[in-house]
Amino acid sequence: MTLLLLPACEGPFVAPLPYPPPPAPPGSVTITPDSATIITDDTLRLTAVVRDTSGAELPGYAISWSSSDTTIARIQNGLGTVRGQRPGVTRIRAFAGAVEGAVTVFVTPVVFNTVAAGAEHVCASANNRRAYCWGDNGEGAIGTGTTSFVEPVPRLVSLAEAIAGVAAGGGHSCALTIAGGADCWGRFQLGQLGRGPTTGDPLVPGLVTGSILFVSLAGGTDHTCGRATDNRIACWGSNTSGQLGDNSVMNRFDPHLVFGDTPWLALSTGANHTCALAVDHTAQCWGANDAGQIGDSSVAERHGPTPVTGGRQFLSIAAGGAHSCAVSTAGALFCWGRNTHGETGTGLPDSVVVVPTAAATGLTFRAVTAGAQHSCGIATDSTAYCWGENGAGQLGDSSQSARPIPVAVHGGLRFQSLSAGSAFTCGLTGGLVVYCWGDGTRGQLGRPLLGSSTIPVRVAGQ
Repeated sequence: MTLLLLPACEGPFVAPLPYPPPPAPPGSVTITPDSATIITDDTLRLTAVVRDTSGAELPGYAISWSSSDTTIARIQNGLGTVRGQRPGVTRIRAFAGAVEGAVTVFVTPVVFNTVAAGAEHVCASANNRRAYCWGDNGEGAIGTGTTSFVEPVPRLVSLAEAIAGVAAGGGHSCALTIAGGADCWGRFQLGQLGRGPTTGDPLVPGLVTGSILFVSLAGGTDHTCGRATDNRIACWGSNTSGQLGDNSVMNRFDPHLVFGDTPWLALSTGANHTCALAVDHTAQCWGANDAGQIGDSSVAERHGPTPVTGGRQFLSIAAGGAHSCAVSTAGALFCWGRNTHGETGTGLPDSVVVVPTAAATGLTFRAVTAGAQHSCGIATDSTAYCWGENGAGQLGDSSQSARPIPVAVHGGLRFQSLSAGSAFTCGLTGGLVVYCWGDGTRGQLGRPLLGSSTIPVRVAGQ
């Protein structure tokens, strides 16, 4: 028999380390803030802290979230981000194993703070810094990424940036971001989106090219203009009548400055012309002038800013289909241009009015807006008056009769702003509620039932 001798192990015996103690079980979950209010379609980040039974924090402990009513608020991600879905109250819970914490979340309604009517659609900005649009969507003007036939009630625009205002044109829309940028979407063929020659997907918002920062935007039929932070005006899109004001008739696919060095206070875009107020409150217009809508005593097309005859000082100005209106610093209403349906409010028969002419009214106004063939204004007591074509009820006086002079809008609502579309009108009341009236066959009135109304109707979801 052969014996195999093994060498002895060297060194002393070392006992194995003991197993680490199990982690302390969670004893509580605390959510911060302990209650919260968010606006519908806005988000809020909640924070959860897990502690053991002794009160020591347990960092890194896995947490899951839930909402007691996901129709009111839902959990957007695993980080505790909550998104408001509709007005109401829900409980948000955070779980660490079998232990939970909970907070009450109140979701408040969207409140609109600006409204802009396009040809057959409307956009509005809201208190959650988001944009909503409704109406005709055949060319993607609603901004949802689709071209559904119509969107009869407000739809959230797919914008990532927080916004401060909106503009609506013939078939396109734009939003002003709080940083001063401009995003546009919808009809694009003539450059009205301002994204340069490579448009990208026109159905979703895209940033206007260039470095200009804006304080306001306005949309015409196929052109867009913006007033910059330095009080210059830049325009882009269709320029067939000189409506961009850059002394040319070339379409522009990115912003081009209006000719001259005038500092501007306000602007308004019409079908194919543009009007603006200089900082001294005098008015200038440019673009199409076949009906005298420039107001310079002629019917000659103007490719750059042209002073409106009379040298009056104005507080508000509006460019419409082929007419313009303005309110003087004394509150007097003046209009000029095509007067086929009484849209100048002068009481004159079918005519072309080539210079500013006082409206046939003793009312004092503070603001004015112009549609395709009608106009509306806000009197100093905040009531609304309209005049001109009324076949779809766009004057809001419970009739369909054209009115050659201003008539009161039905209901006596008090408005802080008005915006006229092609054959409808929308207004924002002092209580921040939007009403619309007139043509609603494409969803312009913002209610589920398509159809027109001769009196103001409240837009859905408010």
